[in-house]
Amino acid sequence: MKTSEKGKTKAKPVEPEKCVCCGKMTASRDYILNPGAGHELPCCGAACYEYAQAFVARDKKFRMPFYLILTVLVVANLFLFGLTPDTRWKYVPMLGIGAMAAVFPYVFARYDRYQALGLKKTTVIIRVVAAAFAAFAAALIITY
Repeated sequence: MKTSEKGKTKAKPVEPEKCVCCGKMTASRDYILNPGAGHELPCCGAACYEYAQAFVARDKKFRMPFYLILTVLVVANLFLFGLTPDTRWKYVPMLGIGAMAAVFPYVFARYDRYQALGLKKTTVIIRVVAAAFAAFAAALIITY
């Protein structure tokens, strides 16, 4: 911060950044998701701020259970591919992984990485990719 001749501090000019929630450009610093951090994540308004805070709360709540279930499904996938290579059921864990990621898309990227497209668009993209993965696994199960 700079000081003027009268001793008052001037705020540094604010560079417009993308809202972490919707991805729109904002110069407002009224709603910061992580105040005091090295790179603050701005929200453009109260609605985006509340959505982003709820998103972070869901992320913190479901991250560890998701990783535990994901670990079980990956181990089951390796086990079934290794011991029962000639059955259609070896693709069931893949279906589970895709379904879990479609239901809980928060865990594949931290909320601070969502700024490029915004939380809403990035969540939709992750859900679409996860649903396609689950559909592919279901197709493998059906057509085996």
